[in-house]
Amino acid sequence: MGEKRNLHPLSDEQGAPVRDLAARERILATTLRVLSRVGYAKATIGGIAQEAGVGKATVYRSWPHKAALTLDAVRAQLPDIPVDDLDDSPREILAVARALAGLYGAPQVRAILPALISDAATDPELAHRLRTELVEPRRDRSATVLHRAVTRGALPADTDVLTLLDLWAGLMLFRSVVLCDPLDDRTVHSLVSAALASPPRLP
Repeated sequence: MGEKRNLHPLSDEQGAPVRDLAARERILATTLRVLSRVGYAKATIGGIAQEAGVGKATVYRSWPHKAALTLDAVRAQLPDIPVDDLDDSPREILAVARALAGLYGAPQVRAILPALISDAATDPELAHRLRTELVEPRRDRSATVLHRAVTRGALPADTDVLTLLDLWAGLMLFRSVVLCDPLDDRTVHSLVSAALASPPRLP
């Protein structure tokens, strides 16, 4: 009797069938293309599936709704926060501020973040993913650089690092999403100068 054949497809490290990986990448790329063309409100799972050449069921196997699909598609395109030790805290903090301004001012973020936040208000799982996959990793990396500046004495020992980052995020999102006017480099420099001169302090 011959050797029993393995009927399961080869899988990647996460257990996803290799035969589906190309379809997944095509769906994510198509999602970005559709979002840029029609916007979040008019994009539909059916339209994305049709343009990607897959069935709606294929999309729903990985993403339960449009918001989750959009989050995955956009997250993969966003820049990370630089944490390189340049032995120069003002330069490092400026690099962080520039990266955050680029993140919150990115066209993809401006187009979909308000809608994602609205959907997350009634979807705890989406809210968790939005926080843990998009916001917190970049906030944590930014905090690493600012804490290093505190250790070096470039910022006061009682600097409230997280509040400082939240103040930046609030300003950047307001300018980008509400005023449709992302921060220019001069304003980013001003934010960094203000942070170095008089950062928020811990109680």
